[in-house]
Amino acid sequence: MSTKYLKRFFKPKSIAVFGASEKENSMGGIVLQNLLDSGFEGKLMAVNKRGYDTVYGVTCYSGLTRLPEMPDLAIICSPPESVADLIRKLGANMVKAAMILTGGLSIASEPLGKSMRDEIMEAAGPYGIRILGPDCMGMLVSGHKMNASYSHLNIRKGKVSYVGQSGLLGTAMIDWANGQEIGFSHFLTLGEGVDIDLPSIIDYFAQDPYTQSILIQLDHLVGSSRNLLSSLRSASRNKLVLVLKSNMIFDEDKESQPALGIRDEDLVYDAALRRAGVVRVDTVDQLYNALETLSRMKPMRGERLALVCNGMGPNALATDQLLRKGGELSELSEETVAALQEIMPDHWNLKNPLDLHSDATPERFARVTRLLTKDPNVDAVLVTHAPTRMAPGVATAEEIIKVARNTPRNILTCWMGRSTAIESRNHFNSAGVATFITPEESVDAFMHMVEFRRNQEVMKQTPAPFDDPNERNHQRAKALIADALAEGRDYLTHNEATDLLDQYDIPVSHTHYADDVDGVVEIAKKLGGSVAVKVMHKENIYPFSYDNKKHPRWKDLALDLFSCNEVKQAATQLTYRVRERFPEGEIKGFCVQQMKRGFQSLQINMGITRDPVFGPLLVFGKGGYSVDVLADRQVMLPPLNLSLARQLISTSHIFSVLKESSEQLERDLEQLSNLLIKLSQMVVELPNLKGLEINPMLINRRGVLAVDVAVSLGEPSVLAISPYPEYLSEHISLRKSGRKAIVRAIRGEDEPNHLEFYNQLSPESIRLRYFYSRGIPTHHELANWTQIDYDREMAFIVTAPRQGAPGWETLGVVRAVTDADNVRAEFSVVIRDDLQGEGLGAVLMQKAIDYCKARGTLLLMGSTLTSNKGMQGLAQKLGFKNHYNMEEDVVEMEMMLNEPTEDWQRYRLQS
Repeated sequence: MSTKYLKRFFKPKSIAVFGASEKENSMGGIVLQNLLDSGFEGKLMAVNKRGYDTVYGVTCYSGLTRLPEMPDLAIICSPPESVADLIRKLGANMVKAAMILTGGLSIASEPLGKSMRDEIMEAAGPYGIRILGPDCMGMLVSGHKMNASYSHLNIRKGKVSYVGQSGLLGTAMIDWANGQEIGFSHFLTLGEGVDIDLPSIIDYFAQDPYTQSILIQLDHLVGSSRNLLSSLRSASRNKLVLVLKSNMIFDEDKESQPALGIRDEDLVYDAALRRAGVVRVDTVDQLYNALETLSRMKPMRGERLALVCNGMGPNALATDQLLRKGGELSELSEETVAALQEIMPDHWNLKNPLDLHSDATPERFARVTRLLTKDPNVDAVLVTHAPTRMAPGVATAEEIIKVARNTPRNILTCWMGRSTAIESRNHFNSAGVATFITPEESVDAFMHMVEFRRNQEVMKQTPAPFDDPNERNHQRAKALIADALAEGRDYLTHNEATDLLDQYDIPVSHTHYADDVDGVVEIAKKLGGSVAVKVMHKENIYPFSYDNKKHPRWKDLALDLFSCNEVKQAATQLTYRVRERFPEGEIKGFCVQQMKRGFQSLQINMGITRDPVFGPLLVFGKGGYSVDVLADRQVMLPPLNLSLARQLISTSHIFSVLKESSEQLERDLEQLSNLLIKLSQMVVELPNLKGLEINPMLINRRGVLAVDVAVSLGEPSVLAISPYPEYLSEHISLRKSGRKAIVRAIRGEDEPNHLEFYNQLSPESIRLRYFYSRGIPTHHELANWTQIDYDREMAFIVTAPRQGAPGWETLGVVRAVTDADNVRAEFSVVIRDDLQGEGLGAVLMQKAIDYCKARGTLLLMGSTLTSNKGMQGLAQKLGFKNHYNMEEDVVEMEMMLNEPTEDWQRYRLQS
C-alpha cells in the first residue's frame, strides 16, 4: 500500500505510448487517439520498432533510447513477450510509472510455471518503477483532460472516482454514465494488480480534493486485507464509498478453503465491508443506481422519506420496498397537514404516502413537493409519476426541477413508463436531479445512502467502558497454549479448553473425564440425577466438526441418562459407534456432565474462526444439538467493543427470540456482549488460537453457561483491523506533584473524558493548539479523535485516577498522523492548563518520537504560532529544527527520525 509516484499516473506532464500504430484495432493507436481527442495538454510520444514517422500526427520513435526525454508515464500496448524487457529498460532510464494494457501475461511461459507477469515483477523490482496492470483498461482523469484508455467514450467531468478490476464492466459503466449525463473525476481499472493495488488507489482518492465519492468494483482481493480495510475506513470517514463485490470465484482461482464454520465466504466480505463503514451493492443495476445518487444527492440530514405520486399503486410498491429494507416513512407535522388540506384532493387520509390522484396537475405536484421539503420531519422526498393527460411527463418534470433547485433537501424522482417518460428523465439528468425507472429502484438507491449513514453512526458510537483486570489469568492461558504447541498438538483437550474459558472468566459447566465405560458409570454414580455423556475422538476435538452433515452429533452424544444401567448402555453404544469409525489410538475418552435442563434456557453458538483472506473472525448465532447452526451464524471482524458486540448480536435470529422471551433483556444483552468481548480479547492476546466453538452456550435467568467447547491451534494470525496497542502503555509520575499516571494509546471509550479534558482547556490553549478560537467539539469530531486506526495514526494520552472522585481523567494528549507511505508524520500536543510545568509535554512528545521512529517514519513535523514560545523551546530541547514560515506566519518544527533509502522518498521529502 503506497501512493509513491501515483501523481505521475494521474497528472503526467509527458506520456509515451509503446506499441502505437495506425493499424486497425491497434490498442496503442486507440489509446493515442483517445489522448488526442481528450485534449491532453502534456507532451505525447509514440514508440514503435517499425520506425513510423508519426502516428496520428504524434512523432513516433523506433525505441526507448531514441526518445528526446524520458516520459512521466509509459503506456505499454506491446506484445506480451516484450513487456518484461521493456519494463527493465524503462527502470534503468529512471522512468517511474508504467501502465500495462497488454493482457495474457498470467499464462505460464516456461515448463517451471513462471509467467510473464512474474517476469515483469522481477524486472521492476530493482528500479522501484510503479506498474498499473497488466490487462487494465487504462486511466481517465477528467480534470487533467486525459483519456489514457481503450474506452470507446471519454468520461464527463464529475465528482465520483471509480476503480474496478474488470475492464469491460468499466467501459459499460462509462457508456451508461454518458447516457445519464453523469461524470467522474477519475476512472480506472487495476487489471491483475502486480504492483499498484486497490488500497493505494483508495488512499489517493481519499486525499483528492476533486473526489467526493468513491465507487469500487471488486472481484477478489489481491494483497493484504488489513491494508484494504485500513484504506476503506480512512476514506469512508470523509467520503461516501460504495463497493460492488461479485460472489463468484472460480475453482482455479480459489487458493484456500473458506473459514471453518462459515457456509458462505460472501458473509465474511459483507462483515468486512460493513466494519469498514462502506456500503455494498449486489448487482450492476444497483451500482448504476448508486452512481445516480452519488452524483446527484445532497448531504443526508436524516433517513425519513416522504412519498408522493398521482396514484396509490406506485406508492404501495415504494412503501413495501422501503419497509422491507428497514427504512422509515416520514410522519408529517400538523402544520404541513394543515397546509396540504388546501392542495390535496378531498378525502385524503392526512398521512404519508401522499396520493395526488390521477387528476393531479404539474402545479399540484410542485406545490405538494415544496411543502414537504419544508417539513422538519421530512428528510427526503420521492416523487413518482405515472403518465396521464392531466399531468404530462415533461411539464411535471420541469416543475419538480424548479423545486429541487431551491431546497437543501434531497428530491428523488421516478417517472414510470418508457415512450413518454424518456424525455422527462433526460430533463432530470440535465438538471442533475436523481431519477429512476421503478419505485423499487428509487427506494433501493435512497437506502444505499441510509445504509452508509447508519454504518458511519455505528463506527462513531461511543463504546461503553469495559474493564478486565484479569491479566494474570490471561498469562496462564498463553502458557496453556504454548504447552500444547510444544507437545506438537494443534488442538486443546476438552479439559484444557474449559480451563481456557475459565481463565477468561467465561462460566463453563463442570466436566468429568473417563477413559472407559466403567469410569463413566462411576462418575454418574457420584453426580446423581440426569447426566450427559460425550465420546471424544480425533474429529470432534476440533471446533465446527459437526457442521459437516456427514458427522452428526447424535453419534457421539447421549443425553438425559438417569440410571446406572442407562449410563452403561449408552456409553457402550457410543464406544461401538466410535470404534466403527476410528482406531483405538484416535479415541480420546469420555466427557460426563450433569444435565442443565430447565430455567427456559436459550442455546447459543459462539466462537472464533479464521478466514484465509480476512484472518480471525468472531461468530455468533443460535446453537444446540439439533438445529442448523450454520443458518444463523453471523460474523464480525475483531477487535470488538461493546457497541460492535451488540451490533453482532442484533443481526442474529437469537436477538429477536431474546426480545420476545427475555425477562431482563438489557442484562442478557450485556452478558452476551461481554462474552463476545472476551472472545475478542482471546483473538488479540492468543495469536495461535485458530478456532474456538462454544456450543451450546446457555443463557437463562441465572446467567450464562458454556456447556461444550472445542479449541484448535495454528500458526500466529494477523488481524485485518489493527488491535489496541496495549504494549505501548507505561506508568509515569508527574514531575512536581509525584502524581501517578499512565501514558497509553487513546481508544474510543475515552470520548467522554476527552470532551471533559477539552472543556477544561483555556481559550488561549485552544487557540495555540488549533490556531483559532473554536467551540465545543461535536460527537462526530470526538469520535474521529478517539476511534483511530492505529495503522495510520497514533494518539497518546496521559490519564490518571481522579483526585477525590471515582474514575479516570485525561491530563494531556499528543497526536501523530502519518501519510500513507510513512514518509511524514505531523504531530500536535496539548496539556491541561493547571498541569503546565509537570513535564507532561516532554513525556508525550518523547513518546511520539519513539513510536514514529520505531515504525520507520522518516520525518516528524509540526507547526505552531509564533507566540507559542513554550512549544518552540520544548521542540528545540528535544532535537527539532525550528524555522519561520513567512507565508503561513507559523514556526515549523522538524526532526529527521530515519534516513530515506529510496529516491522517491527523497523526492517526497523535498516536495
